[in-house]
Amino acid sequence: MLKFLTKAEKERLQKKGYMGEHLLCLYSMVCEKTALYNDNFPIYFNGYDEVDIILFGLSNKEEDGLMCIDDVIRSSHREINIVTPKPLKDIVGLMTKYVDWDYHINADLFDLDLHGHLYQNIRYSLNRAAKMRFRVEFSRKFTQKHIYVISRHMKQHDLDLWDFEELLSLERFFRDHNHGFMMEVYHEDKLVGFDVIDFFEDNNIMVIPIGVYLDLPSLADFLMYENIKYAKKKGYKWIDIGFTCRNNGLKNFKEKWLARPKYELFVQTISSSK
Repeated sequence: MLKFLTKAEKERLQKKGYMGEHLLCLYSMVCEKTALYNDNFPIYFNGYDEVDIILFGLSNKEEDGLMCIDDVIRSSHREINIVTPKPLKDIVGLMTKYVDWDYHINADLFDLDLHGHLYQNIRYSLNRAAKMRFRVEFSRKFTQKHIYVISRHMKQHDLDLWDFEELLSLERFFRDHNHGFMMEVYHEDKLVGFDVIDFFEDNNIMVIPIGVYLDLPSLADFLMYENIKYAKKKGYKWIDIGFTCRNNGLKNFKEKWLARPKYELFVQTISSSK
């Protein structure tokens, strides 16, 4: 059974999340409608006959999601993207787009004093950051300065359409919801980057779905250290720092910060005959 969610239901259900695709409130800014199938699987409808089905369930039910896919296929959407913990088979026209991992940092185990060889590269990066004299502020107010940083970030990086849509939706997200914030970095009193922070409260997880930076030395490392400090101070056990996006540089960055792959996801797609 498909149920379209109200704002209050998205707020409540997101607390049960455990991996990046469960950011119901942020992702709803990109989509026209957000639904839950059988009180378990999130589905995002973008209004242009494209649908994203997330087969990482929010309940404890053991379901394979095939009935959900069959029902959506019968609704004749032009393109259906399926994010699943194991590859699906025996569906006519189904193709695998890519395989990725959702990376998490165990904040409880992370040593903020950076002792030992595991932290050698981090110490080097933070020593460089110290010379830049970065400082952090927290904010929920989206301004022209954020647009400036986003536009430069978008020009620097080869982003996919979903990334563009997320970035363009941030102002509305902070206006429509009262949770989450931006951890901002300033250099010489100018905003030079920020991470978007949100939470899966029921599972004690802090989530960092978006990072936007100007091209400055060790900026991303400085922010990551500040993120971990914040998570430990507030008592979050895990920090979900998202996917590798099939980018070896991003994968190496996450692993430098002792993040480990927690959820493997297969992204598959099928086009209907519409």
